[in-house]
Amino acid sequence: MDAGAQRRADTRATDEYGIPSMLLMERAGGEAARDIAEAYDDHDVLVVVGPGNNGGDGMVVARYLAEAGRAVRVAVLADAPRRGDAGVMSQIAERMGIPIAPLDEPWPGRGVVVDALLGTGARGAPREDVARAIEAINGHPGPVVSLDVPSGVDASTGVVEGLAVRADRTVTFGADKVGLRVAPGRTMAGHVEIVPIGIPDAVEEAPRALRATAAMVNGIPHKDAGGEKYGAGAVLVVGGSRGMTGAPALAARAVLRAGGGLVVVASPGRVQPLVAGTIPEAMVMPLGAERERLHPDDVAEVLAQAGRVGALALGPGLGRADETTDAVHRLITSVALPLVIDADALWHLGARPGHLAERSAPTVLTPHSGEAARLLGVGRSEVEARRLDAADELARITGALVVLKGPGTIVAADGELPIVNDTGGSALSTAGTGDVLTGVVSALLARGLAPRHAAAMGVALHGLAGEVCLHGDGSIAGDIADALPAARSGPGG
Repeated sequence: MDAGAQRRADTRATDEYGIPSMLLMERAGGEAARDIAEAYDDHDVLVVVGPGNNGGDGMVVARYLAEAGRAVRVAVLADAPRRGDAGVMSQIAERMGIPIAPLDEPWPGRGVVVDALLGTGARGAPREDVARAIEAINGHPGPVVSLDVPSGVDASTGVVEGLAVRADRTVTFGADKVGLRVAPGRTMAGHVEIVPIGIPDAVEEAPRALRATAAMVNGIPHKDAGGEKYGAGAVLVVGGSRGMTGAPALAARAVLRAGGGLVVVASPGRVQPLVAGTIPEAMVMPLGAERERLHPDDVAEVLAQAGRVGALALGPGLGRADETTDAVHRLITSVALPLVIDADALWHLGARPGHLAERSAPTVLTPHSGEAARLLGVGRSEVEARRLDAADELARITGALVVLKGPGTIVAADGELPIVNDTGGSALSTAGTGDVLTGVVSALLARGLAPRHAAAMGVALHGLAGEVCLHGDGSIAGDIADALPAARSGPGG
């Protein structure tokens, strides 16, 4: 849900069902207080309150925690909220004797700080006094809990225009928020807990984006007991060059670990033995006996091999030689298979991504922020700041399905709701995991899944493999590939 949808849902609950807005605020603050009390036992609490409804939520939190026996104080920017429901909640807190003081008074040492500065309606960079409060919160050595959304994060997009609270936990009200799942907002939110506030299901608004969760891997079809390798999905991986033989091998390994029945790796002749020695389960086809990189003369042979498989993965370890650019463009325009374009193949697209729209077969692009920025002709920081917009724009101009990798990987298709991945973690922050994702998505395409389903299930499975690979910060890409079967047997699988 985005901020507008949340606002409409609140309004409809009040106007159509007669649920007082103050009751919604009471329920929100009460549920947040319960969550905080359970998550942080016996901590003193400082609630930092802004002037709007989020500040009213904070006043309710302070009241419930005080009634539960916690030592609670409220810090306000200039004055406690005085208008509307928030003003009423502020008056109740004052009458109950909860200490309310200016922000610049001393803070508790390592107690919990509750961020109740800005709510989901806030846009743009916080004003100066709010920014100072955010700096103070971020400097606190103890736990930080944000109400609804970390102050400074756009609840609809995850965009951070200026300073934003870096929370350990976010208690969000009524429904999930897109901005909590898409970087950079995702990185500010910490653990996200969704709590009900009494809005009827009948007024639920259409989501701004969908989520790819761990449960999604249960939808990946299993191999037939009496089937054969081609029926399980056959993939052709085109990649490899001098010094970069590991990338196509990782992609091929991931094809098989994700349930594919057969994988063929087409690599330049001089590097083919190195690829073959890395993954004996793959068929490895040499392209040009003496070549070290993909050449236009290899295109006919690749197309011939493509007749044996159900999907093609192009890019892992290709290198960036000039002649390879021409070969990449010829393959893209000639192959009539579902195609995953990754890594160096994305680089070879350069300033010509628009011609992908001419392809008749499905195309999946899997860029990270830097690769997406090059295709869009913008800076990497612009993509990272506005990931949803970047993914949507790249899908629009290419006609392809775009998998924008990163925290909260985004699956975007022109005219469709984006899908934001909810699995994964720090184990994926290592070289080669993108090659593994390419293999996973290719395997699912080869099984006949629709591109959007293959991509969404693929990123969910890939992320879940990162969670179960058991090597933590020492994980390498091969660990992720080898954890794919365990991930497929994960939640309910």
